[in-house]
Amino acid sequence: MGGKAVVWGAIAIIAAATVWSIVSAGKPPELQAPSVIETEFARGDTVARVGDHVLYDTDLALIRADEDAVESWTRDQLLASSAVEAGLENPAVSAFVSQRAVQVYLRDLMVDSIVSATPWPSRQEVIVHMRNDPDMYFVERHYYQIIVADSAMADSVHVRLGWGQNFQVTARNISIGQKAGIGGDLGYVTGAEMIAQGLPDEIARLSGLSSVVRSSIGWHIFKVEETRALEDSLRAIQSAEQLIYETRIQASLDSVLQAASESLSVEVGI
Repeated sequence: MGGKAVVWGAIAIIAAATVWSIVSAGKPPELQAPSVIETEFARGDTVARVGDHVLYDTDLALIRADEDAVESWTRDQLLASSAVEAGLENPAVSAFVSQRAVQVYLRDLMVDSIVSATPWPSRQEVIVHMRNDPDMYFVERHYYQIIVADSAMADSVHVRLGWGQNFQVTARNISIGQKAGIGGDLGYVTGAEMIAQGLPDEIARLSGLSSVVRSSIGWHIFKVEETRALEDSLRAIQSAEQLIYETRIQASLDSVLQAASESLSVEVGI
């Protein structure tokens, strides 16, 4: 498992770097169609050359790069060429990285297009949305949180908390969260704000002790002991605006994915 993570991490890093190469130096060789009219004059003025690899001023203009990018490109291409000369290249990996870099570039273009076409909700839409779910927007809950790095530990802590172990003392002793020193006290927060942090609806409407919730930074346990009426309406409105906007973007993205899935042949896990 660890080895695979390292390989994929390396591929991700290489793919990110390759986006620069692809955008700045044109399509990768295996994707280029030979053309008798594609000359250096047609591509623009040459600003750097390393062996057979050329960087044109038009390439820099495409990504709005400054002059420092030329030095960076030259250095990177020297290292890349040295890697090939040293026999370090795996052609299969290079081909996959090139393909993946183009895929990510086009994906981001599609996502950017969706985001730019998505309208921000009007204030009236936001107010109506909030009134339709008052528990999410007009109630503030006093949250406490424990974060641990291990799922087995999270399960053990959750059992002990269920037996009555003090939540705040436990947070101070074992939590890796930023608020551990004050017993994991997150203060009063609306459910919408918790949703905006990527937490599930269960946490947004929590009363008492939560189940164990996993995130990218660890395993979380929450507790809510008190609630009160909303005191900061501006903060709640901003949360609602953001949530509506992100929901619209996700709906548009899902629609594009659905249409593409219906028009293209898709096979997974063959």
